[in-house]
Amino acid sequence: SPSIGVNMQRKIAYDVLKKVLIDGEYANLLMQKELKVLPYIQRPFVTDLVNEVLRNYLYLKEQVLFYTDKKTDEELLILLSMAFYEHFYRHEKDYVVNNEYTSLATNKHAKGFVNALLHKADHLNDLDLPPFEKEALEASLPLWIAKMWHKQYSEEEYAYLLKDLSNVPSITYRLNPLKGNKEALIKEGAIFFDTYGFKSEHNLLNEEGFKNGDYYVQDKNAMALTSMLKLEENDIFLDICSAPGSKFYNALEVIKEENAYSNDANPKREDLVVKNAARLGYTKFHSSAIDGRELKNYFDIKFNKILLDAPCSGLGVLKKKPELRYRLKGEDLDGLEKLQKELLDSAYEVLEDGGTLLYSTCTLNKKENEKQVASFLTRHEDMKLIEEKLFLKEDGDHFYGAILKKN
Repeated sequence: SPSIGVNMQRKIAYDVLKKVLIDGEYANLLMQKELKVLPYIQRPFVTDLVNEVLRNYLYLKEQVLFYTDKKTDEELLILLSMAFYEHFYRHEKDYVVNNEYTSLATNKHAKGFVNALLHKADHLNDLDLPPFEKEALEASLPLWIAKMWHKQYSEEEYAYLLKDLSNVPSITYRLNPLKGNKEALIKEGAIFFDTYGFKSEHNLLNEEGFKNGDYYVQDKNAMALTSMLKLEENDIFLDICSAPGSKFYNALEVIKEENAYSNDANPKREDLVVKNAARLGYTKFHSSAIDGRELKNYFDIKFNKILLDAPCSGLGVLKKKPELRYRLKGEDLDGLEKLQKELLDSAYEVLEDGGTLLYSTCTLNKKENEKQVASFLTRHEDMKLIEEKLFLKEDGDHFYGAILKKN
């Protein structure tokens, strides 16, 4: 395909960022669609620009506002934040930044404004804020999240989390034992960190092996989380909130397929679980799309192993989905905690005596994690906490997992 100029790359990044930060859309879904017009070689520039501006947006915006009027509209703030990122973080040449971002402004007045401001902005400013607020702003972490983390975790853990927000997560993959060839992947540069999990210096999502189902994308810590269930071949297993499916596929590696039940309340998401499972070679498991709070009204059997990977605030995946920090509000957590409680109680109803339940989230909030489990145990005295783990400092996403056993 013909090469498309850098200006088109920046325009796509600008359009995506506006839709994410103003309209509340999801960056990864937008980029899957928008990047199709670019040759593969030009796509990483857009992906990096979008994700890095999102990771640093609060701080970049505040730096822009230092030089300009507080009434500057959000579209111009996004445009200038992109320019500041390229200038001060990427050290792109002044004339490139000025020309490219002035050309992206929508009208003559805006072009003049952008051009003048970019000529004036020659350094990042030391913002006059109390130390705690300044530290949170420099990490582009909303203050309410910073306060919650600081209250719930140790000083050392809090400092680590702030620093970790700027780490770019690497993609990890899991070999599909039904189809994948480990030796062939190693020859192609795959580096295995356990039996099935591996990394690669190359993006493998466009390779034939991915399309054929030889492997799939999964976070390293998500793989370890599923192993907490200690699944065995004859287990009767239910995944209550299965989508996007990778933890369910982990289970299918071990148990008999006809003993596996995948469920997600969203029928479209459950359809994707089934479709991707077929690509991997799994077609005989049970699938449903029911409200996870109504399990006992749907299933006439009980399960000895259950995974409840619950809907949560997602504060453990901010590196991978940086826009979540701007979309989420503190008041959203109350509804999530209520839903988690109801899902746990529903899981209890279909867990057989002696059975094991893994409750997990991808968030960093003790009310959704440790306190949610403690509350569950007070409601069900025949349940016992066997193991509890927070994947905090391991490379990858941050997960919480609790193994609960029914006496």
